[in-house]
Amino acid sequence: MKRSIAILVLAPFVGSAFALVNVNTAQQSELQKTRGLDRYKAKSIIEYRAQNGPLHSIEDLEKVPGISADVIERAKPEIAFDGPPFKPSKAAPEKSKKKT
Repeated sequence: MKRSIAILVLAPFVGSAFALVNVNTAQQSELQKTRGLDRYKAKSIIEYRAQNGPLHSIEDLEKVPGISADVIERAKPEIAFDGPPFKPSKAAPEKSKKKT
């Protein structure tokens, strides 16, 4: 019984832990938030899909200039090739900067 209650309480948080970015519809700023992708790699993805059409798989992503297998492994859990354009993750709040 206690186990069932714990599962029900934690279930809503499991899905929110994974933020998926659709590489076919995301803007550069959204792609940059993906682990392993900086602004240059994000821009490269956007330019590639503009010239070659939508990406359908990891194999297609490997064809993008500047995207290595290492980068793909880091980004893989956070990317999608279809579905909603962007599901933002819950980012840690920024710390306020104090003047000293």
